[in-house]
Amino acid sequence: MADTMAAASRPRLVVTTDISTLTADRGEPDDTQSMVRLMLHACDLEIEGLIASSTMAKGRVVHDDYIRAIVEAYGQVRDRLAVHRSDYPTAEALFERIAPGNGEYGVAHVGAGHDTPGSDRIIAAVDRPDVRPVWVAAWGGTTDLAQALWRVSEDRSPQELGAFLARLRVYAIGDQDDTGPWIRERFPDLLYITCRQVFRGMYKDGDPSLVTREWVSRHVTAGHGPLGAAYPNYDGGDPWGRVKGVKEGDTPSFLYLLPNGLGNPEEPAWGSWGGRFDGQHPQYTDAVDTVGGVTSERATVYRWRSAYQAAFRARMAWCHTSYEQANHEPEARLAGPPRREVRPGEEVVLDASGSTDPDGDRLACRWWVYPEPGTYRGSLTIRDAEEPVARLVAPVVERPETIHVILEVTDDGEPRLTSYRRVVVTVTP
Repeated sequence: MADTMAAASRPRLVVTTDISTLTADRGEPDDTQSMVRLMLHACDLEIEGLIASSTMAKGRVVHDDYIRAIVEAYGQVRDRLAVHRSDYPTAEALFERIAPGNGEYGVAHVGAGHDTPGSDRIIAAVDRPDVRPVWVAAWGGTTDLAQALWRVSEDRSPQELGAFLARLRVYAIGDQDDTGPWIRERFPDLLYITCRQVFRGMYKDGDPSLVTREWVSRHVTAGHGPLGAAYPNYDGGDPWGRVKGVKEGDTPSFLYLLPNGLGNPEEPAWGSWGGRFDGQHPQYTDAVDTVGGVTSERATVYRWRSAYQAAFRARMAWCHTSYEQANHEPEARLAGPPRREVRPGEEVVLDASGSTDPDGDRLACRWWVYPEPGTYRGSLTIRDAEEPVARLVAPVVERPETIHVILEVTDDGEPRLTSYRRVVVTVTP
């Protein structure tokens, strides 16, 4: 992800969070963990709102003060981060985007008299003239989002409401109150992802060595500056089960949006660091992947764990190192169109020879077929799959079939970082 990335390519994001603690010794600190990681990706996303939503059963209070504490820690390292990517926003700019939501939750608290600075910020973000849609990542309940939608539906014509919904997207970590089903039923044209088990791939199953307390201490909290020190290192304090180290159950909501060349937010079934989803457009929920012989929803996230944890390590290092001392993502470049239509037997040339690395590191290329997003289920072989230029021969098919080919470009820096491209091949008989 190059430093010159235009603002127009950055996804627009509003977060609603039921953040309820800043420390690992009480409550459920995974929202705080996710907020710390989000700050490291503030250059990849245009953050337009950080809304403190209801903490629900934890008391009728919202903690925008906790969001401010994380942004303050970010502000202490922002200038160092900007050495590596000049498009990190200032802490002052992020402070302006923090807003309190409703301390109450649920449909009973949606309607006249329930507008909040948080619901107003959602409306303002969507109304801002911009061709990019606004993604609302709901880490807790969706009461403030429901209020924003209620307000627009009350104040505007059906045509204006339709235009508003067309500019809005939702990635919700479950239905944590009854407003999620209410939104989907009342606004069926809204693109809405309900993540029910996928998010648990951040910390369950997969390679456990990348989420331990020891890993967190070594790569995040110890000696990485005030932002790393603000990351609560879980030690079994989660009320929903003993967790040690990383939880970050809300993080997939923004990993899903990262413009690293892997996913397409408008295509939930494609899969990305934030998981993969199926459904009847525009409403989606968990899909499953098979990794190492195990089929699960969580696999759609943990299959990428080594890559997104390496990125976490690298960016924590940015908080206290010079550009020359740090590692930065390679630039994966694909020759030819990302979507191709071919006939059976036709050779598809896959060319990443133009890929570069900002640090001058050596690059390794890997091409592989990601079967679940595609429709073709037969065997396929990519010739020279670990070379910059590879070839795939289109199979014989009886009806149009799609094949998703993933390019991974990985440098040999420390830690090794990966960028992606995807080629979607449609084979037509």
